[in-house]
Amino acid sequence: MTGSSLPVLPRMYLRQPGALLAATLFCAVAAGVFAQDVVAYLCIALPATLPLLLWLRAGALAIPILPVISGLFFVYYAIPLLRGQSTAYGSDELIQAGTAVAAFLVAASMASWPFQRRSDGRFSLFNQSQIADLQLAPIVFVGLCAGIVFHLAVVADSLAWLGSSFGLLRSVVLTLASISCYLLGHTRALGLLAGPAWAFAFGGLLLLILLALSNLFLVGGLMYCLAAFLGYVITAKRIPWLGLGTAFAMLAVLHAGKFELRNTYWANGVSEGREISVGQIPSVMVDWFAAGVDALWSGGAESDVLERASLLHMLVLVQRATPDYIPYLEGETYALLPSMLVPRFVDPEKTVSQAGLNLLSIRYGLQTLESVARTTIGWGLVSEAYANFGYSAVIMVGALFGAICGALMRLSVGAPANSLPMFITIAATLVLLNVEADFAYLLTSLVQTLAAILIVAALAYLLRGQRRVIVPVAPAASARVHQSIGDASLP
Repeated sequence: MTGSSLPVLPRMYLRQPGALLAATLFCAVAAGVFAQDVVAYLCIALPATLPLLLWLRAGALAIPILPVISGLFFVYYAIPLLRGQSTAYGSDELIQAGTAVAAFLVAASMASWPFQRRSDGRFSLFNQSQIADLQLAPIVFVGLCAGIVFHLAVVADSLAWLGSSFGLLRSVVLTLASISCYLLGHTRALGLLAGPAWAFAFGGLLLLILLALSNLFLVGGLMYCLAAFLGYVITAKRIPWLGLGTAFAMLAVLHAGKFELRNTYWANGVSEGREISVGQIPSVMVDWFAAGVDALWSGGAESDVLERASLLHMLVLVQRATPDYIPYLEGETYALLPSMLVPRFVDPEKTVSQAGLNLLSIRYGLQTLESVARTTIGWGLVSEAYANFGYSAVIMVGALFGAICGALMRLSVGAPANSLPMFITIAATLVLLNVEADFAYLLTSLVQTLAAILIVAALAYLLRGQRRVIVPVAPAASARVHQSIGDASLP
């Protein structure tokens, strides 16, 4: 497997970005007719397409991190207007919110653009495959097993003896598990996992996802599924629509049933599945699925997936109150970052990762000191920035976020799917997809993930006997591998 050029879209679109721009504008305007506020919708929808257009203009050479995240911004900020979820707000308020989102996305797009150019080859050695393709399957099984054992130990509450070192182990093992899920998709697309080996690997992935869901939060299992999806798409250069549709349907069912399950299994305000034993997990999963199907069938679901994915109301809330009723925070949430970056095994009393989100929730009256210990509300980078300094912070944070995405996209240009730069890019992408996080939490998680990637890479290097394993692929063999890509697919 060689470069990471990723034209999942047909080449004709890469050669005619003007036609794609016209089609995008037409779709945005057409959808805006049905929006609650057309102007506010277009303020969000049009800037959300800019990262995609710039990525295509650059030749679609990198992992499209910012285009994907801008798509999530469309879901979280524009879709609520199409669904009429903001009827309590005035047109001026919605336009103000749309302007803030547009400022963030345009600043991010402009900051990422300088990074999107062709590789000059200076890092060709760094971009070489870390492991030969034929040696990837054992790595997949090792990572899946490590993740499964870790989740079982967490559910059984058998890691308490680690104390403040638990966080380090968690970062390393979960990063290894995520990379293994990514490699599972990669090897499946290459045809290196087939027959019984594929059945065992896919079963291991499902078990890992189920264990991650045992705390009744969807995000852990979703990230594993997304890692495998990215591994397949990046290698096969096509989207498995059947698998994607199935995964979305399952997500909709689990989301609809999570409220009833949490009321049942979270006793006395205790969350994160601590009262669910290993033996209860199968029955919990069955109950969860049944509750979701029943909620969707009867129309009694508290919210659907798209309704849950909304940050527009948080932004309007902040802009309504700030600074007329609640003064600007003047950087209080950002000031938490230095203490959050200190490893917990160095400072056991370090600030919790959700401190910034908790500060916003308490300041704007959505939670109390007692409730933040059980539940965390997502605010997103735009709302947090406006709460600190207004539009100036929205633009600055947007530019910084875009530069981070651009640097990671640049790192993936020309990188083989099983190289260290690609591992870093994929792991970082999974972190950055959390658009509900605040800046300090996002950057802390990113630093921890990158550190865990380097630790895993160092361990792999030592286990190889201090020598790099690089297996050149002959042209004929390369042709056979690429021929197999077209035949591989996820179920």
